[in-house]
Amino acid sequence: MKGDAGMNAANKRLGIALLTVAVSVTLTMWIATLQTQSTMSLQEMVTRHPAWGVASAALFLMLVTWIMGWRDMGFKRPEPMSSLGLLWLPALYLVVLGTIGVLTGRFHTAAMLMVLLNTAMVGFSEELAFRGVLWGAVRKTLPFWPGFLLVSLAFGSVHILNTLITGEFGAAGVQALNAFMSGVAYLAIRIRTRSIIPIMVIHAAWDFVVFMIGSGAQGAAPEPGLWQQQLLGGLALVGPLFIYGLWLVRNERVRAGWRDDSFNAPFSSAGEKA
Repeated sequence: MKGDAGMNAANKRLGIALLTVAVSVTLTMWIATLQTQSTMSLQEMVTRHPAWGVASAALFLMLVTWIMGWRDMGFKRPEPMSSLGLLWLPALYLVVLGTIGVLTGRFHTAAMLMVLLNTAMVGFSEELAFRGVLWGAVRKTLPFWPGFLLVSLAFGSVHILNTLITGEFGAAGVQALNAFMSGVAYLAIRIRTRSIIPIMVIHAAWDFVVFMIGSGAQGAAPEPGLWQQQLLGGLALVGPLFIYGLWLVRNERVRAGWRDDSFNAPFSSAGEKA
């Protein structure tokens, strides 16, 4: 009977989590469309307008987690601290992309503070929604791989809604695929560090660097076939992160404790530290 009660509670939590994430996404997109009034590039929006939709979604998510008493969102220090070494690949990306931004002068623009503010909110809000609220519920009800893929696919698919802002379905589809692949890496790092904080920082920093490199775009209509080029570029850029994420959760030992974020010291041998 206790097992049935526990499963019913887990299923109930999953339903609430799915609804919570859906409402947060709706808030983000609804307020964004009210702000823009007409289609514009994401580059324009991030560099020129505060992301009030993202801020509203973040506040809503925090309110729900507080009301529901969910204490397993991962707001704690990584366990073990040495697991921060797993961030080496995304950190390397950031260094390379950041260097490109500095050398091309993209980081010396009036838009920097606006981009920093918006990407910080996006990193916090999206991670709390998908690798916090949704993952916290999914891992209580599903086996590892179905749960892992569900969260990653959900994170990727919501980016198709960017069509409502940009009017470009092809480009939004590419963004969704890239988000799915990067989301695999984000969730893997979330599992291995047992903390949501490092990946919030990486997510925000990644978006900041990417948007700053593209700063100055005028939001002109994309050339025909541009989304195919974006697809190939995205696969080349994010593909290694996707593979790295899968490798990080390759077996039971390296992902031990994924259901409750408890530290069970699975990293005793040097060969399993990464």
